[in-house]
Amino acid sequence: MKIMIRELRRQRGMTQKELADKMQVSFQTVSKWENGVNLPDITHIPKLAGIFGVSSDVILGIKPAGEKSELRRFDRVDYWNENRETVKLWKHLYWNDDYFEFLVRDVWGWDKAIHILDFGCGYGFLGMKFLPLLPRGSSYTGIELDGAEISEAGRYFGQTPYPCEFIQEDIYEYNPVKKYDLVVALFLLSYMRRPEQLIEKMKASLKPGGMLLLMDANMEVEQAGYFSGLEKEENGLERPDFVPVWKQEAANRERDYRMGTKLPYLLKKCGLKKICARLSDLVTVYDPDDPDREEENRIFRSVFESEDSYRGGVDYFIKRGADYQRASEYVEYYRRTKEYFDSGDSIAVKTAGIYFVYGYV
Repeated sequence: MKIMIRELRRQRGMTQKELADKMQVSFQTVSKWENGVNLPDITHIPKLAGIFGVSSDVILGIKPAGEKSELRRFDRVDYWNENRETVKLWKHLYWNDDYFEFLVRDVWGWDKAIHILDFGCGYGFLGMKFLPLLPRGSSYTGIELDGAEISEAGRYFGQTPYPCEFIQEDIYEYNPVKKYDLVVALFLLSYMRRPEQLIEKMKASLKPGGMLLLMDANMEVEQAGYFSGLEKEENGLERPDFVPVWKQEAANRERDYRMGTKLPYLLKKCGLKKICARLSDLVTVYDPDDPDREEENRIFRSVFESEDSYRGGVDYFIKRGADYQRASEYVEYYRRTKEYFDSGDSIAVKTAGIYFVYGYV
């Protein structure tokens, strides 16, 4: 019998020690499993299947493991190329201009020009938000691997008076040349496989006394802050618990669904001081009967219908550890929600749950 542990572990970018820690065994035990010296105890098989998001038959080699492409790689440019328009919608749905202006002017209160470095800048979204609020002479530099995104940023900023520069480079490979007053990243670390390495690189890019600002979400907070009219007091459609799927995504190193809340810990671990955190106050109300919300409603619907979990069907959830029954429940929930959104009397509330976490060198 060929046990498929090595292949599955490598597909998910895990070391033997990381798998051993999850299994609560020694890494020598994992090595023996992979080399065929010993076989896992029968009680270990379901746990291995849960960690890798496959069936027990795959662990035992009865069924093929499937291709690596089953898992999304958010740290690759091709994923974001395919989903560029969705990402733009997502940022606009979650971003709150008035709260951000309050932070910049009343909380951080820069009274002289500052120079900003943005890791994974995309098309320069943060630069567009920061520069109009900062003292004259402030500048913006963005690092981005995708040349198409940099070209779009260049077209936009070329029509503005703001000093800016864009560097096309892998953020993992970037070596700081200049020092900046402020280093920022939006919705980045939850998708990165080595977040602490990036935070160290960001820290090395700061001037003494400079500020690191990271913005990310906690999907559990979002789930708790969601409600639609389908959830009635009697016989309503209860929103399923997606946490088991998100946990499997984290185990597969697709994304960390709690990154927003974990950021203060990561900043402290990397030696930042005076760490603070704030939570955006944005709550989106979807109400197609309200003509004043036409654009907001359009973005809300577009984001919902473009989600991988909505488009991927049962297979999407099975690949992330759900059994067929639970996966079918998720799909049925999305189907009924879409039908509800298509009706004339629908209404939903979605809490953004964006954490603004910052600290100083």
